[in-house]
Amino acid sequence: MVVLNGFNTDSIGPFAESAKINPQVTFKVATKWTGQAKSTSHVSGHNIFGKDRKRDFDILADEPLELLGENTAPNPQDLLMAGLNSCMVVGYAVNAAAMGIKLENLEIVCQGDLNLRGFLALDGTTKAGYNEVEYTVRIKADAPSEKLEELHLHVQKTSPNFSNFATPIKLVPKLVVESGGSRL
Repeated sequence: MVVLNGFNTDSIGPFAESAKINPQVTFKVATKWTGQAKSTSHVSGHNIFGKDRKRDFDILADEPLELLGENTAPNPQDLLMAGLNSCMVVGYAVNAAAMGIKLENLEIVCQGDLNLRGFLALDGTTKAGYNEVEYTVRIKADAPSEKLEELHLHVQKTSPNFSNFATPIKLVPKLVVESGGSRL
């Protein structure tokens, strides 16, 4: 058994073979408002290789004071960028291991500018989200720069959250209005 970057390299091939047979993974997160600008998202499981797997994680979110929150947790934009970075980190680490590259250091920093005019609907022509997100990958490894460039391009091609940021996703909204509220 060879462990590289924390991965048993013997398990990478069988994992990929399982994905060829049953490639669908379903993720579901439920988020509940907990007051003011706060929410708690609960991860209860996912379905992978046709089997439900239990998980039990809570993710807290709040806004900074300047955005009408209490600054008790990361805000949704922090979590969005953390999701992008974390997804790419996994991609770099596992693909480096598959390529025989030992990582010494890996860090990804991303940033983007939001225009509050769009978020607050102050200007009908201003987008509520990002127009651009920049990210920098800092990597130190036992490989030549050409091999690391190959890894970099591979992660851009295969990272789900890189794809989610780089290409449109079809959102299918539904609204369920619960009865029992006050009526005027």
